[in-house]
Amino acid sequence: MENSNIILIPYTIEQLTGIIRSEVREAVKGIPTKETSSTENFLTRKETAYKLKISLVTLNGWSKLGRLKSYQIGGRVLYKESEIEASLQKVQTVKY
Repeated sequence: MENSNIILIPYTIEQLTGIIRSEVREAVKGIPTKETSSTENFLTRKETAYKLKISLVTLNGWSKLGRLKSYQIGGRVLYKESEIEASLQKVQTVKY
């Protein structure tokens, strides 16, 4: 320990704890949190079919064709609500 410069300043535990807390808060302030992305709603096959007003067989076919992306968690097949909304397309009608 020839090159070590150790300076000891007498702090109470409360003062040291306060200094550490303030420094940690400043360091963590700029880190983005995942709380906003965790609000994604998942729907079951039955809920998705009801929302789209289609049968479960049609929903299964659309999943196999890639029209709707499904997620398997455990033994359950789920769909993201935002992806269901995004898969809907506006139909352009033409008047003659």
